[in-house]
Amino acid sequence: MANMSTATGKMYLEREFYEQHKNLVNKWVKFYQESNHIGEWYGLTYLAIEEKTEDELIIEFAGIGRWSWEDTLEWMFASEDFESQFNPYKAKLAEKLYKENQEVLMEYVDYEPGCEILVEREVTLRVNKHKNKYEVEEGYRLDNKEEVKALQVVLKDFYKENEEMITEKNYREFKKDVLVYIKQDRELNGGICLFRLEDPGMFLEDMEDSLKIA
Repeated sequence: MANMSTATGKMYLEREFYEQHKNLVNKWVKFYQESNHIGEWYGLTYLAIEEKTEDELIIEFAGIGRWSWEDTLEWMFASEDFESQFNPYKAKLAEKLYKENQEVLMEYVDYEPGCEILVEREVTLRVNKHKNKYEVEEGYRLDNKEEVKALQVVLKDFYKENEEMITEKNYREFKKDVLVYIKQDRELNGGICLFRLEDPGMFLEDMEDSLKIA
């Protein structure tokens, strides 16, 4: 049996997205306040709207992680996994987030008592569609300095592992091109998810094509 962690924190949705889908988001939130199934599966266990600012909807949350909350993030809006089968609004919300290219910023503290691991993180989540199922990918935004630093670590490892495939002469040139690609590409819109790096050949080809157009 996997160890369980407990996570608490906040999620941030764009206010405009919330206003367009207010009924759906409210029902999604309310479900976690009323469901009798909470605690039977890993994932979210509680949601509550904390504040509505001019730009954002701030949602307080609590959850149970399988080993860790980080390992559970990919199932946040998954179509048929963890507690999703109990939430009738989850798949529809995932579809809206995916189609409108929305991101969810999450700040959380996670504690796993078995190994006494305490983690505090900020992540950006994007919904991806794979074989007609929705999944969540962790990503990085260029308008967040901490995320840019984390992305550079990932890119350095990527460069070392795939140097033979990369046309740039050194890591500095490669990093510069990647950041320009992320910033200018319409589909990426200033952010990138980790799944795009899982196929190095495709990522490098997409970047090259995008930079040619730009």
